[in-house]
Amino acid sequence: MYLTGNPVYIEKLLTVITDNAVKFTKPGGNVSVWCRKISEDDERAVYEFGCSDNGIGMSEEFAGHAFEMFSQENKTSRTQYEGTGLGLAIAKKITERLGGTIEIKSKKSCGTTVTMTIPFKTGVQNLMQYTENVNTESTEDIPLEGLHALIAEDNELNLEIAKLMLEEKGICVECAADGKEAVAKFEESEPGYYDVIFMDIMMPYMNGWDATRKIRTLQRPDADKIPIIAMSANAFAEDIINSHISGMNWHLTKPIDADKLMTALKECIRKNNIR
Repeated sequence: MYLTGNPVYIEKLLTVITDNAVKFTKPGGNVSVWCRKISEDDERAVYEFGCSDNGIGMSEEFAGHAFEMFSQENKTSRTQYEGTGLGLAIAKKITERLGGTIEIKSKKSCGTTVTMTIPFKTGVQNLMQYTENVNTESTEDIPLEGLHALIAEDNELNLEIAKLMLEEKGICVECAADGKEAVAKFEESEPGYYDVIFMDIMMPYMNGWDATRKIRTLQRPDADKIPIIAMSANAFAEDIINSHISGMNWHLTKPIDADKLMTALKECIRKNNIR
């Protein structure tokens, strides 16, 4: 019997939860992590993952908003353990993407427990047969593993989710916090180093459209060839047109769907003969 799941998401989920627990636990405190099977049949198994600490905890009222991005209770009393709360927001997004649930229990000055329930597919066939089937199918598709992608996104949560989607496919990801930084990273790289750029539109210092125009005018052989995919909260015709006018190859609407992202990436790769 074996489980089929998403190791990239599971690893990230456990990392952000344990990091958050350590961050808000005083030196000498305790952080415990566990995993246990809740149910299992021939097709599905449900596991519970948990992390408990005896750190500073939070009020019942605040715990109800703990999964919201940038939640932080009583900043003056938490200066030593300051954090944005981004970890819990990411954990919630990942758990939901895995088809699971997440809950938090906390008591101020006593500690916090985060519990995640996640389903996995189960199977009893020969593991080698399963692996061979996966490899056979993947050879019929455009290979993505080993590609180098640059993501320009100023929203930390959106950035982490997009990064996870790409890393799951074996893509090497580098990040920029705004359009200006994205242009600088591309300009400083060797020609051909990046295979694709994912560009948010609304960013500080330089928006995605201006950054794309700047990249397209650089005097280097890959400036007019590298695929640039827009990631925008707007799906209006005007926004899509502006993306293409600026030199972008594709326009994705947030929240980013993993399947649509991969479709856009593979189509851009095919058209540009990258692979």
